[in-house]
Amino acid sequence: MVRSIIALACLLLIGCESAKDAPPPPPNRWADERLGPVLDAQEHRDTDALCALLEDTSATVREAAALAFASVQDKLGLPCLLGSLSDPDPSVRRQVVFALGLVADSAAVQQLAEASLIERDTLVQRAFVSASLVAVLRNGMLKDMPTAVHYLERSSGQDRVRAADALRRLPQPVVNADSALLFRALEQEKAPEVRAYLLRALVKARGATAERMLRNAARPGVVAMERIAALQSLGHTPQGLPNDALLAWSKDADPAFRAAVHGVLAERTPTSSQEALRWLEVLAGQALPPAVLAGDRKAVKAMVDSLCKVRYADPYQEALRIRGLGSLEEALSDTELEAILYSERPAVERQAAFGVLAQRTAMHMRMPRAISFDMQLREAAPFWHRVFACNDAGLICAAAEQLAFSPADQLAVLFPAEVQQKAAASLHPIRDLEAVQLIEGLAAKRDGRTIPTPMHSVPSFNHPIDPTKLRALKQGQRYRITTDKGTIILSTDVNDCPGSSLVFDSLVTAGYYNGKAFHRMVPNFVVQGGCPRGDGYGGMPWTLRTEIGRTPFSAGSVGLASAGRDTESCQFFITHVATPHLDGRYTRFGEVVEGMDVVWRLQVGDVMQKVERVD
Repeated sequence: MVRSIIALACLLLIGCESAKDAPPPPPNRWADERLGPVLDAQEHRDTDALCALLEDTSATVREAAALAFASVQDKLGLPCLLGSLSDPDPSVRRQVVFALGLVADSAAVQQLAEASLIERDTLVQRAFVSASLVAVLRNGMLKDMPTAVHYLERSSGQDRVRAADALRRLPQPVVNADSALLFRALEQEKAPEVRAYLLRALVKARGATAERMLRNAARPGVVAMERIAALQSLGHTPQGLPNDALLAWSKDADPAFRAAVHGVLAERTPTSSQEALRWLEVLAGQALPPAVLAGDRKAVKAMVDSLCKVRYADPYQEALRIRGLGSLEEALSDTELEAILYSERPAVERQAAFGVLAQRTAMHMRMPRAISFDMQLREAAPFWHRVFACNDAGLICAAAEQLAFSPADQLAVLFPAEVQQKAAASLHPIRDLEAVQLIEGLAAKRDGRTIPTPMHSVPSFNHPIDPTKLRALKQGQRYRITTDKGTIILSTDVNDCPGSSLVFDSLVTAGYYNGKAFHRMVPNFVVQGGCPRGDGYGGMPWTLRTEIGRTPFSAGSVGLASAGRDTESCQFFITHVATPHLDGRYTRFGEVVEGMDVVWRLQVGDVMQKVERVD
């Protein structure tokens, strides 16, 4: 008996020693040195190397190689991916199926369907269902309402949101012809995120039923994402909402709903000076005296004069003031706006001045006058030439976006070859990649050349990952974003997005994001910040590879903004709701773990006072 007790004590001591001496778990999966070649092949977009790694003896390596194809998305890898559908390890097959959903062509979609019939693993079967839907959508094979509703009724999770999003993207005649299916789906649907997409689809239905459902969903007390979706649809339907109704809704208690109202208003034109002043009250937060609201001319003039003399310290509020006053004929002159446009003022203020001047230039051209259209074009040309020659990448982007729908003969006058050359000479090939691509697209259209779709050239690999730093960064590393609206805690997905997570960590620890603003907020979509310019057109002199993991863009996902594949850098966004159209296209490198209520309260101009690691 004594010997047994001693033996047991020895075993316990040995067990304790073993536990004490056991190495800690690795911070992330990249600590496994076997995965080094996989990451290198993914970063260099080396399809041949990844195909070879799919034949590795280690299931861990094969699984990582399969997932890497989701980031590379090279159709030349289809044969080896399809061959790996017979891999003996179900975890590998799951990743293979996921990657195939993102790269499959119409023929491979059929092969996916055939392979799914002989799959016996439950998790892999589910992967087939999801991947098939993704592949069908990416190949433009979903073209009718019954099929969309079929996927909606028989899918689960993100795939249901994906099906609802696909339904709202169908052409208007298709939706309107089968609108009864949409009405029925809305009446039966309980999930707010799915309902929000279906409400967006109602903009393509015609008749009293659609309007009634939208107005019912927009009333106070309904879930915010549904109210906003209904408002956005009402604002773009033929029956729609008059300006007066929108102005009344601008006083709603929900800040996100108010922002959605402002977004609809910003797309419209005031019908009178008095209405323009009311818009200014809404957009710039400037309260109007009763006499102004009553239309008293002296009071209106005094109000405009006082607003013209004000300059807000907050550049985002000042930009709203510029836009609001720009809609008033008796307010800011072209000369005053040009002084702002070509000044050293913050980028968002210069963008506001440009927007007003561009709108005035376009309206002036549309006015009936006793001169030919060619003469009107030549009158407008100097404005566009000066903007393209201003050496400001953001303004060049904005000008190119404004002219994107102009026909070739007009571009020959507004954007001639010599103007293109001057603009191109001022741009950095990587930092200003978006501007470079936009003016290349304009030039192609002007010259009658084929414009690639999308107009995007993938930059060469230029930002290697430090393997030592990567192996030290823990999966789920947390960061705190402090704002006036509250605190947000997010964590990063180092396992699936190593390069993006490591760069974000480096920028945070360097203090880069401290003081940066959220320059974009689209209700029911995203809030975005981190731009070095503050207007969304800024970036770094390097780019990251797009990294695609298995986790979809749900509410609170943190992603990297880009100007196309493999162009990510410092700007990041946080989603308000599930956004399935971003899946497989944008890097989702983290998620909000605390503070989604703060995310919903954030508005354009809110500042990240401090962004720091949470140890």
